[in-house]
Amino acid sequence: MTLAQNEVSVPVFEIDQPATYGKYLLHNRAEILIHLRALLKHHTLITVYLDEGKEFFLSTLLSIDEDSKQLILDGSNHATSNDAALKAARITLSAPLERVKIQIRLPGLSMTTIDGKKVMIAPLPTSILRLQRREFFRVKTPLLTPLRCKLAVPNPAGGHTVVDYPLFDLSGGGISLLGPIRDADLFSLGELFHDCRLEIPGESVLSVNLRVCEVLKIEMVNGEQQLRLGCEFVSLPGTRLAFIERYITRQERERSLRSAGQD
Repeated sequence: MTLAQNEVSVPVFEIDQPATYGKYLLHNRAEILIHLRALLKHHTLITVYLDEGKEFFLSTLLSIDEDSKQLILDGSNHATSNDAALKAARITLSAPLERVKIQIRLPGLSMTTIDGKKVMIAPLPTSILRLQRREFFRVKTPLLTPLRCKLAVPNPAGGHTVVDYPLFDLSGGGISLLGPIRDADLFSLGELFHDCRLEIPGESVLSVNLRVCEVLKIEMVNGEQQLRLGCEFVSLPGTRLAFIERYITRQERERSLRSAGQD
């Protein structure tokens, strides 16, 4: 994954908001190591944000050296990404771990070569953020008039093909999309899609960046198989999050009124 520089807004990291998310910070060394080992065991894709977060690339945790108190991360395949990472004064790692968001703040990275492979070294963190995804209220979208999202998917010719999928559900943290089962091979975990067009009724069309967190083949009630694509928002500006939250609130209010009318 190449270094991305076309973000429209600087992301706001939860780890920088102790007043709101301080209760999710872990400082115990044993607890921190448990989560780091889980990231290592599952080969979890980690987004490495540089400085304020406008630039980022994907990596994985290669090893944990508890004696030297260091983490070893996979370097990028692109020299520009590695150069930018070495110059960055602040590094933020973000990764999904069993539906929990993990954020780690590092003071910087250095690079070395192990067995002929370029890797990045960072000090073992003294704290990490463990944020449950259920902090985001999730609402199913209407079946008759579903929300829709358009993504530009790379094609074999070197260009892009736009796919248009209905939403299964929506939260402040991301969306789930439903598509034809034949499209399952178009997506891979950790893949980033920029400038996706999310249609929010009453709020116009929002441009969002999405990272694929799960690719599932599910069976519907009628026996038909479908693709379910779970995605999280990447660097979502606060104004656009407010639009989404307003829609969710409106949907929940209407659902409550319908339920009250049936009593």
